Amino acid sequence: MNENPGPSRLDGLVQEFLKSLKVRNLSRNTVKGTAWKLGKFLAYLESREITEAAAITKEVVSTFQVTLYEQINQQGRPNGVHHQNRMLSAVKQFTSYLKEYDYIVADPAKDIRYAKEPKSLPRGILTPSEARKILHTPDTKSVIGYRDRTILELLYSSGIRKDELITLTLGDVDYTDGFLRVIGKGDKERVVPLGRIACRYLENYIKSVRPELLRDPYEKTVFLSGRHKPLSKNMVWELTKKYSKKAKIPKNVHPHTFRHTCATQMLRNKAHIRAVQELLGHSSLDSTQVYTHVSITDLKEIHKSCHPREKDKE
Repeated sequence: MNENPGPSRLDGLVQEFLKSLKVRNLSRNTVKGTAWKLGKFLAYLESREITEAAAITKEVVSTFQVTLYEQINQQGRPNGVHHQNRMLSAVKQFTSYLKEYDYIVADPAKDIRYAKEPKSLPRGILTPSEARKILHTPDTKSVIGYRDRTILELLYSSGIRKDELITLTLGDVDYTDGFLRVIGKGDKERVVPLGRIACRYLENYIKSVRPELLRDPYEKTVFLSGRHKPLSKNMVWELTKKYSKKAKIPKNVHPHTFRHTCATQMLRNKAHIRAVQELLGHSSLDSTQVYTHVSITDLKEIHKSCHPREKDKE
């Protein structure tokens, strides 16, 4: 066992583990999310009067998994499978850390299996007509309106996440050749193409509109607020909501809707799934595969309208 005089109580070990995540250069949001999940696990352990790492057994972790399954969330509904598995993942990472650094003899969560997650299809995919309506809604004669139009064009053209958009710097964009350098999940860097219309708006924004929002000459972030600061995630969320509502689109539109729409429409137009995977920055093809199921709905509609048997009345 580890003979270092480090903390033996669980809360101290959790802090050690979180520090190790920071050392590995994981994002602040990842560390913060893991801390929240392990906080829930510690509360559960405390309810069972467990304060030492050695007292965490396979039965304890398994019962915690059952508790997650039976819990009712703040919306008055049972926790979803995805939530359950993410909570369990944090526990598994923590107990694996404890085993690796000899705080415990064996990893009690090693053989605990994740719940099988149902494959869910992205909802609210926009049609090309709906997307155009939203894009055309901002008043491009105003500084904020032109900025917002540029943001919407980038989200739709490149399929990048809102987090990736708000962290874009001037050095990340090439509107001449049409490329963006983005830092995705896990700080993974990738280069994505940008369409000609989005490039035109981006160039005009950077050259003529952004200077109106700029106060700090050393500020390199591309998109700035009316208060001359980088945008928050909520601001991007709110502007997509605002313009979809103004465009009278009866769907739940948010920044990720443009990502889903970009991927789906590219696949519908015969883009290779590997290319879409690279565009979206998915580490696994499984994450991209879900969009092929959306495209199957197109085939179903074609089958329904074109197959002669579908016209028989029986």
